[in-house]
Amino acid sequence: MHVFLAQFLAAQPALAVTARWSFVDAYDNVNDGDWYHGYDNESATLAWGESYVMMGLAAMFRATGDPSWLERLAWHADGVLAQRDDARGVTDYRGVSGACWRNSSYQDGDYCYAVHSGMLAYPMAEFARLVQEHGLGAETLSYDGGSFEEKAADFVAAARETVACHDDQYDSAGYYIFRSDASFLGYPGVDLPLNQSNAMGRLLLALYQVTGEAEYLDKATGLAARFKDQISTDSGGAYLWNYWGGSYSAPGEDVSHAAINVDFAAMCAEAGVVFDQADLEGFATTLTDIVLVDDRTTCDSVGGGSTNGSSYQPQLGRWLRLTPVRTGVYTGVRNLFDLDYPASAVGSGSILAGWGLLAEHEPLHCAPVFYYVDWTDEDPEDDSSWRQATAYGANILTLPPDFGQGCMLPLQVDLPRETELQQWDGAAYHAVASFQATGGETARFMPYDTRWPYEYWSGMQPFQLADSFVEGDGPRVRENPGLILPLITSSPPDEGLLDEPVVYVPEGTGDAPFWWSLAEFPTGARVDAATGELSWTPSSTGSLAFTLRLENDAGSAEQAFEILVATPGDTAAPPDSDTPDDSGTQDSGPGFPPGDTTTPDDTGCSCSAGGRGLGSLLALLCAGLGLVSQRRRSR
Repeated sequence: MHVFLAQFLAAQPALAVTARWSFVDAYDNVNDGDWYHGYDNESATLAWGESYVMMGLAAMFRATGDPSWLERLAWHADGVLAQRDDARGVTDYRGVSGACWRNSSYQDGDYCYAVHSGMLAYPMAEFARLVQEHGLGAETLSYDGGSFEEKAADFVAAARETVACHDDQYDSAGYYIFRSDASFLGYPGVDLPLNQSNAMGRLLLALYQVTGEAEYLDKATGLAARFKDQISTDSGGAYLWNYWGGSYSAPGEDVSHAAINVDFAAMCAEAGVVFDQADLEGFATTLTDIVLVDDRTTCDSVGGGSTNGSSYQPQLGRWLRLTPVRTGVYTGVRNLFDLDYPASAVGSGSILAGWGLLAEHEPLHCAPVFYYVDWTDEDPEDDSSWRQATAYGANILTLPPDFGQGCMLPLQVDLPRETELQQWDGAAYHAVASFQATGGETARFMPYDTRWPYEYWSGMQPFQLADSFVEGDGPRVRENPGLILPLITSSPPDEGLLDEPVVYVPEGTGDAPFWWSLAEFPTGARVDAATGELSWTPSSTGSLAFTLRLENDAGSAEQAFEILVATPGDTAAPPDSDTPDDSGTQDSGPGFPPGDTTTPDDTGCSCSAGGRGLGSLLALLCAGLGLVSQRRRSR
C-alpha cells in the first residue's frame, strides 16, 4: 500500500491540470513517444535530447503520482544505458571503454564530457529516489517484468559507475576539470564551465538522497558552494554570473546553460544544501525582472543582452523550479510556450521537459472579478461577453486559494497597446507582468504574486491594467462566470475476488479539463487519467484502501474507500469501518462551490464570483467602499 505517496501528495499545494494534457500530447508527438530511444551520443543527441525526455517524465510523476510515468522513464533510461561506451564496446581517446557516453562531433577525437554524464545519469538516480521516497518498489514494469525496486537498484549502480568514471576530474576545491591530457580540446586541465560541473552536481545530490552516502553529498556541497561564490547581485536583487565563473561581466551566461545552474541551486535549496529561499528569490528576480521583457520578448543572457531572435527562449521552461517563490516565473514561461511552442508542434526534448515542468508546477487558476465602474459590459445578459476598460488602470480582482499560495488568472484579452498588470499591496502598485499589444483576441495568463498580498474585499486581491489609455479603445477582457470545483458523484465498489479484475468507472462534475489519479492504492492498481477507469487485479486477500482523486484547474476532490478481497467461493462482507462519503470530498480552490456562483460579502449581500455577475448591486456596494482605480485604497 503506497501510504507514503498519499501523504506526500496531500502535503503538496493543489495544482491545475491543463499543462499535463499538453505534456501528454507533446510526448506522443515524436516517434510515438520513443523520442531518441536507440540513438547514440556521438553527436550529443542523448545528452541534449533524451536526457530532457527523461527529466520531463520524472516531472510528470512528481505532478501526478502515476507510476506509469516512471515506467516510461525506466524504458528510456534502459535505452540510454544500452548506448553507454562500455555497453557498446567503444573507447575514448585514451582507449578506455568507460561508464560514459563518448562524443565525436565537438572536437577532433572521442571524449566523454562530464556534463553529458551528469545530464544522462541524473534522471536514473531521480527514478531511484522517487521509487524509494514513494514506496513503489513492488510495482512491476510491463515491458520487462521486473520490479521498480530492481530497476532502481540497477540505475543506482549505473549512476555510481558514471560518477566514478569522472572521479579523476574532480578537484577537492569544488569543481570538475577537463582531463589534462586531452590537449585536442584546447583547454586541458581547465575548470569546467559552471553548468558542466553542476550537471554532475544534480547527479551527486540525487545519489546522496537515495544512498545516504556522505561522499556524494560532500562533492555536491562543494560544487554548490563554488557556484554560489561566483554569483553577483545587482541593485534590484537579481543574481548574475558568467558561463565560466569568475568576476561577473555583462551580459553573463546564456539562459539555456544557466538553467542547469538554476535547477541545481533550487534542488540544493530544497535539500538544505548551501542555497536557501533568499537565493531562490534572487534567481527568480533574474528571470522576471531581466530575462522576461514581456510576454513575447526575452533576453538571451542572465544579465540581459540580445533579444534578437531569442534563440534560447525555448529553454526557459527549465527555470520552473522557481515557481513556488514567484508565480510570474510560471506565467511568463507559460505564455511563451502556449504562443510559440504549442504541444502539437513539439520536436525538441528540452521543450518537452519544459512542458513536464509546467505540468509539475502549474498553479491553480483563479477567476476575474471586475470593478463595475471601470468596465463596460458588451452584453449584460451573457456571462461570457466582453468588458472594455473605461478608464486608465481599470481594476480586476481575484480570490486566491490562499494568500500565501500563488494562482494565475487565465484571461481572454484584446490589448490595443502595451499593457502592464500591476498588483496592489494596500499602499502601492507593483508590476507583475507586461504584455505586448495583441492585435486581436488571444489568451494570456496573469499571476497573483504572494509578495504583495492585500485582502481588499471579501478576500479578494486587487489588480489594475495600465496602458496609455485611449477613450473608447481600452483593453478588453472576456468575462468568466467562475470556476467550478470538481466533485466525484459515483459510488465505488467495496468487494473483490482474488486474481479477478476489479473495474470501477467513476463519474464526476465540475469544469473540464479533468485529471483522474490515485493518491493511495495497492500495488498494481492503475487509473486512466482521462476517464478515471480504475483497473486492478488483487493479488492478496483482505481490506485494501484506495483514495481516488479528481482534479481540474480550480482544485480537487477525493474519494476514499476500501475493497474487501476474498478468495473465490468465500463470502466477502463489506468493511465495517466508517463508510466513506460516496460523493467524495472537495478540496477548496480559488473557484467557487458547484451550483453556487455567489460569495457573501461583509454586509451579508452576495455577488457573482466572476464575469458580468457583479451587477449593479455590487457596483453600488463597491462604489460605497471607494474602490476607484485612480485613488489609493484604504480599508
